[in-house]
Amino acid sequence: MKKTMLLILLSVSLLVKAQDAPVTIPFTLAGSGHIIIKATMDGEEGNFVFDTGAGLNAVFGKYAKKLHAQPTHHFFVGHRSTGEEIAANLLVSKELSLGTLKFKDQYYCSFDLDLPGIDGLISLQAFRNIPVTIDYTNKTLTFGTLKPADKKRSIDIQLSDHAGKAVDIFTNVKLNDTLNAQVLLDAGSGKDVYYISSRLMKPLSIDTAGMQVISRKSEFDTLKTNRYYIGALKSITTENGVSKKESPRVVFVEGLIYEGLTSINWLGKKIAISIPEKKIYIIE
Repeated sequence: MKKTMLLILLSVSLLVKAQDAPVTIPFTLAGSGHIIIKATMDGEEGNFVFDTGAGLNAVFGKYAKKLHAQPTHHFFVGHRSTGEEIAANLLVSKELSLGTLKFKDQYYCSFDLDLPGIDGLISLQAFRNIPVTIDYTNKTLTFGTLKPADKKRSIDIQLSDHAGKAVDIFTNVKLNDTLNAQVLLDAGSGKDVYYISSRLMKPLSIDTAGMQVISRKSEFDTLKTNRYYIGALKSITTENGVSKKESPRVVFVEGLIYEGLTSINWLGKKIAISIPEKKIYIIE
């Protein structure tokens, strides 16, 4: 009886360890700083941008046609960072695979875009219950349990959860060590991107004289034009001072629907996003 119980406990222990074993996949880091991974939707492999600011998975152009997805009656209405409304019909992937990691019944949307070498976007949607570690040095993504040593330094994140269909992450920062602001953390923006709402120019005492000003028409709404003021700040710092970017080149954006939007590479060389704990761990 004791031997039987021992075997059962050993089997359970091995099963738990197998289920918790992290899965690591390589990524390609584009010159723009975008993280490009290989993923498979319903048996079709493609190249995807790992995009923490996408909210929802998306597929593009020719790849979308390969999936032969059946439309559903579900839809999602979101907004670009500059406010344009995007209404998308929702489709369902029976299986999304990243290495040996598999996710069932994942929502995604489809856009008629042709981006050379890119088949779509993978958002944080599938990783609500599993940490994702981004290692910029070794160019890997790891999905799975974190070690205690990985959790020594962290920042808090806030979630924007759209009824289970899409999820974005935010954190609080200090601009010029004085002004508190909440920023969207967007790996899909590339590297060293710092967008700040033009509404914060006055409390930051920003003088527009001498700044480069660009007017740009929206790709989604030709009647909409936004102005971009290109300048710099002394610093952007996480709320608790764990990560800091000195003298960042900043774009103040008219019509930005967030207080700010930044890339994530400035947080550290190796970071782990844990939605269950509402933390980003700064490992290196």
